Amino acid sequence: MATEAQIETVLKRVERARPAHFFKCMDEVQVGIGAVLRLLYKSEETVTAGKISDVLEVSTARVAVLIKKMVSKGLISKEQGVKDARVTIVRLTDFGTQVFEEIWDDIYRKIGIIIDTVGEDRLMEFISIAEEIQSTVSPLKFHLL
Repeated sequence: MATEAQIETVLKRVERARPAHFFKCMDEVQVGIGAVLRLLYKSEETVTAGKISDVLEVSTARVAVLIKKMVSKGLISKEQGVKDARVTIVRLTDFGTQVFEEIWDDIYRKIGIIIDTVGEDRLMEFISIAEEIQSTVSPLKFHLL
């Protein structure tokens, strides 16, 4: 059983290392606008709002909000389906493609720096340990008074 001193040491090191902050750029590409950009960029077929909802496992209401934001930023265009006007077809604009490529290039650059600095073996060990930790504990629960 872990001692209080061990727990305190781990908490202090995690606070100093800030691993969540460190990998935030990759997290952002997995959720929200970044995830939609990635899905549209990688997809070889027509993407509908419904498909975005299914792939990202988020509500259609959330997807509608994301699409509205992304259209206003000029990242995507949307149109009604030809056969079914209830279907929204979503496409990347040239600007959206440029933004995603810049994000993806930045992620590749940062991962390259990490590999060069700590080594691939140590990085893979870190990821394996992080996966093991993730499967061991559920997220912390905070209750507001």
